[in-house]
Amino acid sequence: MFLDRYRLHWRLLRAGINRVGAEVEQWSYEQLDRDAEDQPPIERQVEAVPVVLQVDRCDRLQNQNLCICINAKSKLLTWFGIKPPYRFFKRRDGSVYY
Repeated sequence: MFLDRYRLHWRLLRAGINRVGAEVEQWSYEQLDRDAEDQPPIERQVEAVPVVLQVDRCDRLQNQNLCICINAKSKLLTWFGIKPPYRFFKRRDGSVYY
């Protein structure tokens, strides 16, 4: 069925973005406190298809915690073209929460 392919691609992208998200969580507060245009894109391969992941500081909260979003761009087909995101919050002390 055609939905099976979409589900497979979603699972593959989710697994890949979770791995990258875990790596990005280790970055320092200063590295993450930049606009998306100043963050280098992260390129990976999923099923031999290039996937570009963009790290973005979506928001800086009043307590100075950063809201970090990681978005994927890929030619892998998913339902309505939506790709799985990754989001976390980074404190100045380096700790992370969701």
